Amino acid sequence: MSDWQQIIKDQSISSLEKLAEKFGADVIDVEALVRSGVLRRKKDGVRLLGKGEIKAPVQFAVHGASKSAVAAVEKAGGSVKILAPQQTGEAAA
Repeated sequence: MSDWQQIIKDQSISSLEKLAEKFGADVIDVEALVRSGVLRRKKDGVRLLGKGEIKAPVQFAVHGASKSAVAAVEKAGGSVKILAPQQTGEAAA
C-alpha cells in the first residue's frame, strides 16, 4: 500500500491538500484520486473529514463533507462542492 493510500483512508483535509500540491490538481474529486492512484475505482464516492489543518485554497468536489471540513476549507479560501449521491445496483438501472 502506498503512502497516499494510507493517508486517504482518513480522507482528511490536510492529506488531500498535500495531494493537490503534489499532483497540481485544480479540483480534488473522485476522478483526480483515481488518476493519481490513490483510489483504484470510484466505488461509493469520497467523504471529506475535518481532520488536520489546511492552508492552501483547494477546491473539492466530494459526495459528503463534515461541517468542520467545509469550515476549514472555506477559511483557507477554498470551496467544497457536494455532489449528488452515486447511483448503485438496481437503482441505477
